[in-house]
Amino acid sequence: MVTAYSALQPDRAAMAVLVVGADGVIGGRLARVLTEEGLSVIGTTRRATESGPDRIHLDLASADEFDALPFCRAAVLCAAITSMERCQKEPAVTRQVNVTNTVRLARHLLAAGSHVIFLSSNTVFDGRHPWARSTDSPSPCTEYGRQKADAESQLLSLGGQFTVVRFGKIIPPEMPLLQGWARDMRAGRRIHPFSDSRMSPVSLSFAVELLLRVLEAHATGIIQASAASDISYEQVAHYLARRLGCDEQLIEPISCAQKGIEHSPANTTLDTFGLATLGLEAPQVMSVLDEQIFPG
Repeated sequence: MVTAYSALQPDRAAMAVLVVGADGVIGGRLARVLTEEGLSVIGTTRRATESGPDRIHLDLASADEFDALPFCRAAVLCAAITSMERCQKEPAVTRQVNVTNTVRLARHLLAAGSHVIFLSSNTVFDGRHPWARSTDSPSPCTEYGRQKADAESQLLSLGGQFTVVRFGKIIPPEMPLLQGWARDMRAGRRIHPFSDSRMSPVSLSFAVELLLRVLEAHATGIIQASAASDISYEQVAHYLARRLGCDEQLIEPISCAQKGIEHSPANTTLDTFGLATLGLEAPQVMSVLDEQIFPG
């Protein structure tokens, strides 16, 4: 269901940024920062009980039309089902959200003249080679990656002012996984990170800053963002232990196969050449981890 936002004045709506999925981690931070910058922001939430003066109820799992949405100068599509496990187990349900209705929404927004920004992922590539280029053909090996690649393909064919922003893993402050590892090691309990799963993380603050610059520059096309290198989860655990002064003997790595993981790419880095046009550069892995371990 889409709830009309009739309280918004037409001239204000025309200058506003629509954040689809403002109840999520990325969308929520983006909406807050945009508001702090003095911009008009309209957020959406899939939770009907949380709709209100600055939130529209919008559920991409439904087949509702989008005519009640106000026109905005730009829209950032942050809403998605990002659980790779759920995408693997429920491909039809997750595809409805991540592909079918996301494309429908983008088509509606583009037809109205909005600049549409779609958040994608390094999982559109198989990870055989490092620093995958934005011009490389997608080669996904997971259902989530296939959904992101399909959505990208359909969206890029629509024309108009459209931007794909492909991210490596985005890690927020107080990431539950790392917080859990820290808590367990401090208590003398063993942890079991994956030895053969890698990431090239960027911080949540970096991801939001990039999206702000894309909005400001009206940048279009495909922009990629990952750390300058990747790191295994086992290596992250050892770095965390050293930084916290914990016993590294508590780290007992396991393989992805032991947990039935669908696919574990050997490389997760992206070619981030395009960041320079926005005044940014790929962050170093350790600086991203330090921001996570010692936020603020």
